[in-house]
Amino acid sequence: MGVRRLSVAAVLIAATACGGDPGNGAVSRVWPAMGTMMSVAAWGADTTRLQRVLDRVRDVLDSLGDGSLRGTLRLAPGIAVDSSKIAEGYALDRAALALAGVADSALLDLGGQFFWVAARPTRRMVGIAEPEDPLRSLAAVELQTGSVGTVSEGKRSVTVLASTGVAADAWATAFFGLGCDSVLALAPRLTAPRPSVVCADSAGVRWTPDLGGRVLLPTAPGRPGRAP
Repeated sequence: MGVRRLSVAAVLIAATACGGDPGNGAVSRVWPAMGTMMSVAAWGADTTRLQRVLDRVRDVLDSLGDGSLRGTLRLAPGIAVDSSKIAEGYALDRAALALAGVADSALLDLGGQFFWVAARPTRRMVGIAEPEDPLRSLAAVELQTGSVGTVSEGKRSVTVLASTGVAADAWATAFFGLGCDSVLALAPRLTAPRPSVVCADSAGVRWTPDLGGRVLLPTAPGRPGRAP
């Protein structure tokens, strides 16, 4: 049974449109990458330089083909993932590194995993689709900094927020195999920087305590409302 990585965490359009600093120019690109799609919206005073950096980002991602990552990444005692399964997170980290210091802020999306690059936190709601229907919203979570990634299959979905793309990708992959009860008990006990988790299964949508006030649940189809 293969785990399906969803291209579902669509950042709400209103938040994205307000993402740049006032007065700064914006550059956006969308292109095929690593068997999926990469999109970048970046803001900064020097748009020519931003365009050059995005050209380099595209070249870097083109170089990350199959087999570029090998070995095992150990996350915690008894928890490890195959490095080949976290290529998207690694690619986002490489892209974010290239943009840091050039873009005042940037929003990256690679196949449904997001990364926010900025000197200060933001408040962006990232949608999480229902595992069996990517067009319907299961919940939305506030992304302040770093990366958010989702792994889903059947009726179960695990979304992780972490400081890096690799961490979000790796923990989402590892947690998916554990089940929501185990994940929600384990995650708060991990040493810092610990991942934040939104987990959905037949029992409903639940999340780690640190996400209190940052998760929205739908009050009507496609219209999320903040959880009590």
